Amino acid sequence: MSLGGQSRKRYPLQKLLQLRAHRTEKARLVVVEKQRAVRECREACERIEGEIVRLQAERAGQRLRMLDPPPPGIPFPLALEQRETHIDWLGEQEQAARQRLQQARQKLQEAEKALADAMQAFFRAKAREDALEKRKALWRGEVIALEARQEEDVAADLVQAAHFGRTRH
Repeated sequence: MSLGGQSRKRYPLQKLLQLRAHRTEKARLVVVEKQRAVRECREACERIEGEIVRLQAERAGQRLRMLDPPPPGIPFPLALEQRETHIDWLGEQEQAARQRLQQARQKLQEAEKALADAMQAFFRAKAREDALEKRKALWRGEVIALEARQEEDVAADLVQAAHFGRTRH
């Protein structure tokens, strides 16, 4: 049998079972790795979301203290300007965190797709292994039946030979 000019290597059933089991285990390990990657992406998204919440709370707190009296020795206009600058900086930090969150969510979606693909590959490999195991069971049944028929044929030959031997004498 040839495929595209190359001969296809045929393995004994036990070797095929070992190869399928190895491929299934390899596919399972890929799934585990992809699950870990998805978990890490989710955790990164949660960390960034927490950072955004903290920045929002700090910014809101700074706004509430905007008109508080300045520390002694600092003129009110200067203190107000510093507070406004700090509030603006917190807003910029929040925007940067939102951009990072958007990127992290995109990365999470990609990781989830890779996990789904890996799971499909695993289930295909497992199905192939299971089909081969089923074939092995059928083959064993055929071999046992063939051996039983051969034993019956040998027994029948012995009976016939014994009968033929008695009739000649």
